[in-house]
Amino acid sequence: MDHEAAPHRDGEHVVVPSTEEAVSASLACARVLGLPAEDPEVVAEGYSVRVRLRPAPVVTRVVTLGRRLRPEPLPWLQREVAVAQFLAEQGQPVVAPWGAPGPHLAEGLEVSLWEWVEHVPGVVAAADFGPMLGALHEALAGCPEDLPVLVGPLTDIDTALEVSSHPTLHRAAEELVALARTWPRQPLHGDVHTGNLLLTSSGPRWNDFEDVCSGPVEWDLGSLTITDDAVAAYPGPIDRARLRDCRDLRRLQVLASLLVLDDSDDDSEAGDVALMTRIVSHLDRRAGR
Repeated sequence: MDHEAAPHRDGEHVVVPSTEEAVSASLACARVLGLPAEDPEVVAEGYSVRVRLRPAPVVTRVVTLGRRLRPEPLPWLQREVAVAQFLAEQGQPVVAPWGAPGPHLAEGLEVSLWEWVEHVPGVVAAADFGPMLGALHEALAGCPEDLPVLVGPLTDIDTALEVSSHPTLHRAAEELVALARTWPRQPLHGDVHTGNLLLTSSGPRWNDFEDVCSGPVEWDLGSLTITDDAVAAYPGPIDRARLRDCRDLRRLQVLASLLVLDDSDDDSEAGDVALMTRIVSHLDRRAGR
C-alpha cells in the first residue's frame, strides 16, 4: 500500500499508517541498510511508532497518528535528526541518531533511526531538571539549523482551526497565537516534559526533538509536568507572566490535538472528554467567560 501525505486543508482524509505498516517499513529500511532485525519489538505507539530492531541496537521512528496534525512529517524528522546530531557531537546527553539516521523512505513511509538506550525507572529530580534544561538551552544556542517559530503548537492549532469550529479554540487562538508571535526567540527543545528526559544507566538523556523550534525559554518550561521546584532551579531569568501564557498555549495545543484526533472508538474517549472539559473551562476563564 502506498501512502502519501494527504492534504488536510481542503478536507481530504489523511492516511494514517497502521502499526503493522510502520513495522514493515522499519524492517524494509533495516534490510536495505544491512541491519539485523529478526526480532523486532514495538516499544512505543502514539503519534509515532517506534520499533526496536533487535538484535541491532537501533530503534526506528515512523510518524503515524501524528500525520493528522502534521501531514508532511519529513521536515519534522529532518530537523529532529539534525539537531540531535549536533547536540550529540557537542557531547550533550541526548539519545543520538544512529550512524545513518535518514530519514529514509521505505514502503512509502519516512523512517528515522536512533541508537537504542536502555531506560531505567524513575524521573529526574526537580533540582537537577532545571539546570539540565539550562545546559541544553546553552548548547542549542550554537545550533546552526534555521528553526521555525514554535512550530509544534502553531502547526497543531492551525490544523485544528481549519477542521473545527469549536468556539473556545478560535477565541483562544485569536489571542494566544498573535501573542506567541511577539515573544523572544532562541533555539528550544520544543516539547520538554519529564517523559522526554530519559533515565538510563549512564545518566539522564534528552529525547524526542521532533518539535525543535525557536521561541522563549518559558515555552520549554511550560509543560504542566514540570514542577514549580524545577522551574525555580532553572539557571536563567524567567518571565512569570509569559510562563503562564505559555502554559495556556500548551493547553490550547492539547485542545487542538483532541479536536483533530477525536475518535469515538478510542478506549480513552472518556478521559479525553474530561481533559477537554477542563481545558475549555480554563481557557474560557482566561477570556473572562
